[in-house]
Amino acid sequence: MNRTDNPLNPLSGHTVIDLSRALAGPHAGMMLADLGARVIKVENPGTGDDTRGWGPPFVGPEDDLQSTYFMSCNRNKESISLDLKSGEGKAVLRGLLERADVVIENFRPGVMGRLGFSPAAMHALNPRLVILSITGFGHDGPESQRSGYDQILQGEAGLMSLTGPGPDDPQRVGVPIADLLAGMNGAIGVLAALVERDRTGQGKVVRTSLLASLIGVHAFQGTRTTVAGEVPQAQGNHHPSIAPYGLFACKDSGVQISVGSEKLWASFADAFDLESSPRPALPATPKGCGIGPG
Repeated sequence: MNRTDNPLNPLSGHTVIDLSRALAGPHAGMMLADLGARVIKVENPGTGDDTRGWGPPFVGPEDDLQSTYFMSCNRNKESISLDLKSGEGKAVLRGLLERADVVIENFRPGVMGRLGFSPAAMHALNPRLVILSITGFGHDGPESQRSGYDQILQGEAGLMSLTGPGPDDPQRVGVPIADLLAGMNGAIGVLAALVERDRTGQGKVVRTSLLASLIGVHAFQGTRTTVAGEVPQAQGNHHPSIAPYGLFACKDSGVQISVGSEKLWASFADAFDLESSPRPALPATPKGCGIGPG
């Protein structure tokens, strides 16, 4: 028994058609594959997914080098190539959609419709189909036709202004977090739509975007802005609301300290023979190995 027909896997027996490329859509498809779905990745003939060329590093024999970037978001999938601008390619895709449970696409709004596969057209083929559509800047706003790249989104969504050693040195997160979060949100939406389909018999369209996914994880920095009226700024490895909570420099290396409650502070202070009251103020620019300003 393999992964896709193992009844212990929650999505065993479900088929996903993954038309997406680069990262957000493929990451969502990979999550569904990891849960037991049969995922069929559809790529353009010749070039394939953009990430096949993203490297180094590449691995394998010289005549068949594989991108480790591509591997990171496409495990547990089957793969075919289709020219969706040709009649033959469209006919094959229609056949796949008629038997599928989920389709994933991350084209710009309107592209699928011009190919003959609008949501209405796909639901005419298969009313139970769950459609996941991921964009960069949303599906119907003024920026909807822009291409979404993680580097750009991290800046425009404000994440880079919160990351780095200080406000004059904004930095992106070291992984493509906008794509990864959009893929995760998409997969969660698909799971909810499949549950709803069991009740209604009807598939739904699930939409998310890189921009919405980054805005959605601003968490306390968001309410700090919208409720408290403060403009957050990057302050390195230290927390704006909790102390001691960060990376502290010591003589031969750094040490991570996270004291998130008064009870933990009392235990921490006792362990290091520190005065437990009052608790140290928030560090402005932490230095040295001490707690708070060095």
